[in-house]
Amino acid sequence: MSNLPPPAPAPSEARRFRVRSLWAGLLLIPATVLVVILALASERGTACVMQGTCADIPGPLYLATLAVALGALIWTQTTPDGSPPTPARKAGLATLLGADLLFLTLVAAHFAG
Repeated sequence: MSNLPPPAPAPSEARRFRVRSLWAGLLLIPATVLVVILALASERGTACVMQGTCADIPGPLYLATLAVALGALIWTQTTPDGSPPTPARKAGLATLLGADLLFLTLVAAHFAG
């Protein structure tokens, strides 16, 4: 007879949902770096830095999108185990992705001048 340990239980739907939302939140940092690099590789982005022709986007707008993204990340990460994510939690994930995309768009628009 074999002394193999019992198989590990499959991760719950709530755990998979939390992992997806965590990745959506954490990938904002490398995505921002990529957007900045791509913007600086363009002629307008270089002119923005060298000549100061960047678009004037208010700083509180950046902070508001990051605050919404952080709130949505916290909302999705508090999904309880034992039950599938509710429609409100799924809307939180959609809000997180939307806030991330809006932030990246604002960063790209800043360099587009």
